[in-house]
Amino acid sequence: ASGINAEYGGASGQTGQLLLAQALQRDHHVTALVRDPAKIVIENENLEVSKCNIFDKDELKPHIEKADVVMSCLGFTPAWSEPVPYFREISMNISECMKELGKRRVIFMHSWYTNPDSWSKASFIMRNVFLRLVIGQVLAGMRLSEQFLETTDHLDYTCVLPAGLTNEPVTEKPFTTNDTESIVPECPSRITRADVARYMLDVIDDEGSYRKIRAIGVDAPQ
Repeated sequence: ASGINAEYGGASGQTGQLLLAQALQRDHHVTALVRDPAKIVIENENLEVSKCNIFDKDELKPHIEKADVVMSCLGFTPAWSEPVPYFREISMNISECMKELGKRRVIFMHSWYTNPDSWSKASFIMRNVFLRLVIGQVLAGMRLSEQFLETTDHLDYTCVLPAGLTNEPVTEKPFTTNDTESIVPECPSRITRADVARYMLDVIDDEGSYRKIRAIGVDAPQ
């Protein structure tokens, strides 16, 4: 997909910055949508950094208009009493803009375990402490976004669900995916952010990934 025009939300986050750098290495033309442009330190002739409130459709729409693909690595602080609403709000905002503009391709980064049916595969401590008490409402918010996307008929979406994120360098390991559970049971529960970015870029033109909520993992080191 060399030369593709991509719009990135969450480009100033840890995974977003890696996605941005790898996209530029692939000669994509990238617009990074951020609240604070000063956080983007990369300079490249194929990069445009724009201050944008992605909750404001009027601000977002002109950027989507020139994009071949929209990608989001946005994350939000956990809430305690209710699902984090912003994932669904953003997916709805992007969806409305893309429908009006006749655009289709969008890729979101979520997480393993967004579907609570998969929690039974986690360890007791993981299930009852980390998933339930720490990030449960973040996962629930991501799930609401996924359920909304499933109701659309105008989007070629992919929700990429990675395992726990680490900061090791990118690898060349093959990916294992699962479209029926929000985990990949045969893979380790950790994956590098750089590999998540690599996967998101790899599937931009992969029609087999369209309209999928797809968990990803990589093999353990030999």
